[in-house]
Amino acid sequence: MDFSPVIRNLPYMLQGLQLTFLLALVGMSGSLVGGTVLALLRLSPYRLLRWPAAVYVDAVRMIPLIMVIFWIFFLLPILTGRPVSATSAAMIALVAFNSSYMAEVVRAGLMSVPKGLGEAARSSGLSFFQNLLLITFPIAFRNMLPAIVSRFIALFMGTSLAYVIGVTEFFRAANNINNRIFRPFEIYLFVAVVYFVCCWSLSLLSRWIERRLAAGERPAKQDQTALSLRIEAPAIAARAR
Repeated sequence: MDFSPVIRNLPYMLQGLQLTFLLALVGMSGSLVGGTVLALLRLSPYRLLRWPAAVYVDAVRMIPLIMVIFWIFFLLPILTGRPVSATSAAMIALVAFNSSYMAEVVRAGLMSVPKGLGEAARSSGLSFFQNLLLITFPIAFRNMLPAIVSRFIALFMGTSLAYVIGVTEFFRAANNINNRIFRPFEIYLFVAVVYFVCCWSLSLLSRWIERRLAAGERPAKQDQTALSLRIEAPAIAARAR
């Protein structure tokens, strides 16, 4: 095996790896926002809001990511009348695709919060959005953090599909080098190792978070009980008066 071609072309491949991380970060940030909005719509008591969100989540989850990338890249210029760069199309596709999965993660996290906390918050005079921002979301985020990290691993691996529309991310950069010098074993072995190290590191992070959450689960329950009592106290005192 001769890895000298990999070493000589390492700066070019690292540029592609930087773009891969950029795609993953943008996709994750956008899908967190989109998934949260979709989750809130799915939990809405209004059918007009709940049903379209449910249809979107279920439909997109049944479609391969590569199809979503193709649709965004070829359909969006037709709808907008403006050209869309391959990198922008890949980012939009990653956000649109992963938002459907993140919506279920966020919805499960919100549903894991005891209903008594929300009822106590409303009885103390907190508005719906105050309850979400100050009580529900902090507790839900703690519960769904390991799942978010796992989703980020899947998204990071999914960025490699952006090569089909010409985005020069890490896999495409490696493929360009192989087309020029034809050293597939060494090049793709290096690519596999890099993906493995990145995803394995994120997996270790997810396990560490799970252990920390498990260790703090009992104190967290005690904190939730204390929080509920603090919220309910003013309402109880008001009723007593």
